Amino acid sequence: MHQSVLLQEVIDAFAPLAHIKDPLLIDCTLGLGGHTLALLQTYPHLRVIGIDRDEEALSLAQQRLADYTPRFTYRYGAYQDIIAELLQEGVWADCDGVLADLGVSSLQLDSNARGFGFNAPTLDMRMDTNASLSAYKVINHYSPYELERVLERGEVRGAKKIASLIVQRRHQRLFEEAKDLASFLGAHTKRHKHHPATLVFQAVRMEVNDEMGNLRALLDHAKELKHALLAIISFHSLEDRQVKHAFKEFALDDGLILTKKPITPGALELQQNPRARSAKMRIFHFRGCPCHTHLL
Repeated sequence: MHQSVLLQEVIDAFAPLAHIKDPLLIDCTLGLGGHTLALLQTYPHLRVIGIDRDEEALSLAQQRLADYTPRFTYRYGAYQDIIAELLQEGVWADCDGVLADLGVSSLQLDSNARGFGFNAPTLDMRMDTNASLSAYKVINHYSPYELERVLERGEVRGAKKIASLIVQRRHQRLFEEAKDLASFLGAHTKRHKHHPATLVFQAVRMEVNDEMGNLRALLDHAKELKHALLAIISFHSLEDRQVKHAFKEFALDDGLILTKKPITPGALELQQNPRARSAKMRIFHFRGCPCHTHLL
């Protein structure tokens, strides 16, 4: 079972909602429902709308949250699309809390069929298995220039050289498996602290799932929030940097940054869940929140 990162810290972040009558929180990245379950258990008057584009995860989350159906509903799709719908419906701007955990779930990472891991026999990486773009298409059919741009956006060192090597190899034989790509990268790039394929896989996954586009849309729509607490958990510097800069912009006239430094996992959590090591949570409070006095 996927272990939700910074679970207690998320519960604490939204504690002020306990002082609001029938508060509404939007969980932009429901996953298997770990954060939402804990929040519903802790705050008996809280209502949650969960969003996810992974049908398998949604199905499991529905089962896990079945006892909370009166207070829990869900939407299937990328959160940038669902937020746009909620905005039109008048729900988004007036919600009391927004949570986004930008990490990849263990369900996705550990399933070989999903093609996220270095040893997977497929090359997929789609969070939404109904989406048309896959890692296979990116690696085997993007032009050298497009592939180089993908790696550069993922801050992969030597992006041009790596893109060229991939293109040369696929002229001989296409990459069919994630483990083939990982092995190739391991043989042709230098090993540093992590596996040499780590940043390349991350960059390709971000392209396949438009992860930065989704985050930009979330931060853009966040400007419409009137009185909400916004908590975002990121897992790499590209995401965290964008969140940090957006919060500084919001603070100019829209509210208060509640985390001078990002909240990170403690020693016990890292011992129990090493995958949490890169997690950073930042929290912002928009002005006009009825629970404002409880945040000071």
